[in-house]
Amino acid sequence: MNTLTLVRMTVEEFHAWADKREASLDYDEPKWELFDGVPEMQASERWVHTRLKYQIMRAIDRAIEAAGLKLEAGIAGIGVKIGVNAEYVPEVVVFPAGIIQENDREAPNPVIVVEVLSPSSRNKDLRTKADGYGRVPTIEHYLAVDPDGGVVIPFRRKGTKLVRPKEGLNSGELRLDPPGLILKAEDLLPD
Repeated sequence: MNTLTLVRMTVEEFHAWADKREASLDYDEPKWELFDGVPEMQASERWVHTRLKYQIMRAIDRAIEAAGLKLEAGIAGIGVKIGVNAEYVPEVVVFPAGIIQENDREAPNPVIVVEVLSPSSRNKDLRTKADGYGRVPTIEHYLAVDPDGGVVIPFRRKGTKLVRPKEGLNSGELRLDPPGLILKAEDLLPD
């Protein structure tokens, strides 16, 4: 009897695998993430998704500057290591300034992560990723932005996990403390 054995990768093995794939292709591949040791290719993005993550990045950059905090924000591409066998790539990740190196693939000590929900990723973003981000002790806030529903769902650190609010926000002030950022919910949503 033939059986298929699934070999689960560590994050380091995943990086080596991705490097090898990238070097062998003559085109840019879609984004990959690692879930429980298994690489998953992410679907291509809708225009609203792409435009919105840039808008969110700008809003966060302005809030960092206004607060005078020593933080940096990275946009889609820099990963967040969840554990030995998981790495997610959020739309935006905020981390302490000055500690990331040029060739780093992972955000050091992430404080805030943002995902833009899409029909294909909604359940995974609200469950799997929320739980995973909650296992990273430095992450204080996880913002799940729902462009179709017109709300920001601001998960907050409570003990050893991130807790989802009863309702999302479509306007008003969003205080992310720590680290001390103030955003407007409407600045994180499509016009």
